[in-house]
Amino acid sequence: MIGKRLGGDRAKTDSGRTVRERSIVNRPKRSERITQTRQRKESVRREAPKTGRAESPRHVRNRAVNETRVVNRNRNTTLVERTRRGTERRRPRGTRRVIYEDRRRIGPKSRRHEHVYRDRHRRLCHRIIWPRYHFPVYYRWGPRVVFRHVYPYYHRRYVFVSLGGFWPTGYTYVRYYWYPSHYYHWYGYDPVPREVHSDTYNYYTYNYYGDGTSTSYGETTDLAPVDHTTFTDVREKLAQQAEGPAAEALSDTLFEEGVKAFEQADYAGAAEKFAAAMELAPDDVILPFAYAQALFADSRYAQAAEALRSALDKVSPEQGVFYPRGLYIDEETLMTQIYRLQEEAEQYLFNTDLQLLLGYHRLGVGEVDSAMAPLTKAKGDYRNSAAASVLLELAEKLREENANEPNE
Repeated sequence: MIGKRLGGDRAKTDSGRTVRERSIVNRPKRSERITQTRQRKESVRREAPKTGRAESPRHVRNRAVNETRVVNRNRNTTLVERTRRGTERRRPRGTRRVIYEDRRRIGPKSRRHEHVYRDRHRRLCHRIIWPRYHFPVYYRWGPRVVFRHVYPYYHRRYVFVSLGGFWPTGYTYVRYYWYPSHYYHWYGYDPVPREVHSDTYNYYTYNYYGDGTSTSYGETTDLAPVDHTTFTDVREKLAQQAEGPAAEALSDTLFEEGVKAFEQADYAGAAEKFAAAMELAPDDVILPFAYAQALFADSRYAQAAEALRSALDKVSPEQGVFYPRGLYIDEETLMTQIYRLQEEAEQYLFNTDLQLLLGYHRLGVGEVDSAMAPLTKAKGDYRNSAAASVLLELAEKLREENANEPNE
């Protein structure tokens, strides 16, 4: 009875065999399995690059995807190349001779004591650093050259762009070590610096244009040769920047809270945080630009124009016009807001506040020619005349430098 019951509970197939018996019968022989495994490994070995080691099928597939040259859907930057090390090479719209390598991961660093860079042989290197470690970054725009010390231990991501290439001296606020500024052009949120070797001094650059890594970039570099005369004027400034950040203050904490609120699309909360930070640091000429950006993102255009006028009253094209482009984690959001502003400015041509805002944001994203018409209209209003004149003077300088750049 027991044997009959066990036999009756066994699931039978149509052929009278159990599922396990059928799988064993249909399974390839051991010799066939070995042959299939060898063939699979041989195909992977043929597809792998000549590095002396084979890659798995998954790595081969990922390498084919990462090395494909594609155009990014983002309307503000072009994805030139995806590298094999989890980074992307991009070109900002409106520029010809700028290509930067940005990490895919955006946000606070997981390990502050690690510094990632490319050496002069283009190898990706990792270095353990301490809080006082810093390195000079080389920015060039036409005949102008700027060297800026960067403290990677404090760095979280770039937020600002100094459109005129100016940075106030003596600004040791730790918030600008957390969220520093680029010069002239946008080089990404978390760019990978490239080491440039010199006979007298080693420095870094974020610009990969002309580094010889790809034929599409050109084979000649746009970096001028550096000798002892080049650093005569900048050594004193670099020594001042090497002092390091000051202790964290309440204004720094409020600014960081405003940045995080902006990330979460809480633009009203970000504006409140930036305004509170401005009250604690009234001499800071950079904070008002972040405050104006938060008001603009919250669609409060009249208040944003008033804040922008107030910010531009404290600066000039020589003293710096700042654009907080890095407040947006997704640049597509920024471009969508600019297009929404443009539609409203075209509908209400008599509103010079909208024209002033539109011209400022066009300048900020590198669209110099598109900024001229709305700024000219804004200059006709006595309220916006001074602010529009500052931006128009800066736009003329940008157009002149862009015209002097050689075509690709």
